[in-house]
Amino acid sequence: MKSLFLVKAADELVELKMKAVDILIDELVEPIADVGNPEKLIKKPFEQWTPEDLALMVKIYGQKEPSILSDLIFRRKYEQVKQLEEETNL
Repeated sequence: MKSLFLVKAADELVELKMKAVDILIDELVEPIADVGNPEKLIKKPFEQWTPEDLALMVKIYGQKEPSILSDLIFRRKYEQVKQLEEETNL
């Protein structure tokens, strides 16, 4: 009977700890993940960035390439070029 009580208490303790870990992930880890996405970090899409926004991102990510920032800029500029090509071929 005592072992059943201990197993149940241990299960409840594990469940509480898992809830605590979920809260920590939500509050501490997920905001850090935004650093990996410049658009989330600055809270607006690349196309709306001002020169000041870009300067801030360069301060955060640095000028060394390749980087998250340079990859984002390349992808967005490439998408713009492809779209212009499609528009001119119509």
